[in-house]
Amino acid sequence: MATRQDARNAFAPTLPYEMFTRALKRFADRPCLTMGDDTLTFADVDRASTRLAQALSSRGVGHRDAVALYLRNGFEVVIADMAIIKLGAVRTPLNEMLSASDIAYMLEFSEAKALIAHSSFADNLITSADAVSDVEVRLCVADDGDLEGFESYDGALAAASGDFPDRPPLALDDPHFIGFTGGTTGRSKGVVHQMAPMGINLMCHTMTAEIAADDHLLIHSPIAHAAGLFVQTALVMGARTTIMSGFDPAEMLRLVEDAKITWTFMVPTMIYRVLDHPDLGRRDTSSMRTIFYGAAPITSSRLQQGIDAFGLVFKQLYGQTEAPNFICALEKADHLKPELQRSCGQPTVFCEVLICDDQGAEVPLGEVGEITVRSPFTLAGYYKEQEKTADAHWGEWLRTGDVGYQAESGHVFLVDRSKDMIISGGMNVYSTEVEDVVQRHPMVGQVVVIGLPDEDWGEAVTAFVVPAPGDFDPDAVLAFAKEELAKYKTPKRVIQIDAVPVTAYGKADKKALRKDYWGDHDRAIN
Repeated sequence: MATRQDARNAFAPTLPYEMFTRALKRFADRPCLTMGDDTLTFADVDRASTRLAQALSSRGVGHRDAVALYLRNGFEVVIADMAIIKLGAVRTPLNEMLSASDIAYMLEFSEAKALIAHSSFADNLITSADAVSDVEVRLCVADDGDLEGFESYDGALAAASGDFPDRPPLALDDPHFIGFTGGTTGRSKGVVHQMAPMGINLMCHTMTAEIAADDHLLIHSPIAHAAGLFVQTALVMGARTTIMSGFDPAEMLRLVEDAKITWTFMVPTMIYRVLDHPDLGRRDTSSMRTIFYGAAPITSSRLQQGIDAFGLVFKQLYGQTEAPNFICALEKADHLKPELQRSCGQPTVFCEVLICDDQGAEVPLGEVGEITVRSPFTLAGYYKEQEKTADAHWGEWLRTGDVGYQAESGHVFLVDRSKDMIISGGMNVYSTEVEDVVQRHPMVGQVVVIGLPDEDWGEAVTAFVVPAPGDFDPDAVLAFAKEELAKYKTPKRVIQIDAVPVTAYGKADKKALRKDYWGDHDRAIN
């Protein structure tokens, strides 16, 4: 006879499976996903994902097989996620902004057995033909024509029996998904997360994301990245999600007003575009209860603009692919305290944070060092890269690569990414500190600070500025910075640009900015 402990042990490794499959049944009649004029109920998503699971299974895809998703935001992403969970397969999302070279590399590296791709990516898929042809099962979601060598996604679902009752033989250490890092330095690493830890991560999301059953989410950033975990949280909680194909500030503000959106997630570059859009003052945004932001720091002046426009709705997350979304969270009420507005928050319920020196020893509170984290949902390892996995840890502690300090209250303050720290005249300059000052000038719409090669200084602090509407005077911005910053931190130049380049994951791409200036120079921090 099975004991109570047996039941607990059986449940532990299958948390995501249990949570998702039960939610799809529990909230069957509720609206689940909306896009344009179309809405799917939870029952619709359940039926479609079961049919897709059966279609993939009949083609030889099963437990522990990697299934790559190269899809635009849409119903198919969420349906595929649920189908992969029902199979016990390994979700391998590919960001829609990646290059053909990236796609080929990730398909080969992950040893994907199946690929579900959107027809609009035909050029990248044709360029990556050798890697694509090695994938055994290929389904195409087609809006504008089929892809050669692919079966129709719709056809596969239509032909499926819809009968897929078997639960996969899940185990505690089963891989749950492989998420590729942003790749701002070299090739992206494949981050492996296991079943039980990601069940705990999902629990952390339900406890921290402030998503309730009566929320209506608006998702416009790639579901293949961090936003996908919020969609999954909404599903587990019985909330409704409206999906946008991409970010557009005017359309976002229209949907907030018309659909009474209560919850959304943005990276700072998106927030800036919304704050600068003329429709902001014309639309009713009073339904909004929560705006999560993350992926990069937001300057204090811009944060205050956001609070003035939307009210006390902002909550910051701090996480990374290796510890998804919630290492720390800055609560809404903390945004009213000037001394905490630059913090990324306190460690979440499942995380511990330690600030360490370059040898891995803890530093005193208030001193700057590398942020390390210990949690049950940090990565199992980098796929096929044991040495990099070892290098990313000090014992049980994951090295984030971020530089910061911790206050007595537990609040963590990000100072910079270690690779973005500028060494000028032998002094360490944290780029975010300079950005925060320059951003306060009224002529500055957005700023990114990097170090450029300099014979005297080693690296010259340089500010790249997207001007705010109206006249722009680089000398005035430079003079303002000189009044606010120590001499060695003050930019040597202010360079006007039309737009800040971003990575496929929405972060400011400082590597791209450096590329045209460093050439054959060696940089102390890559």
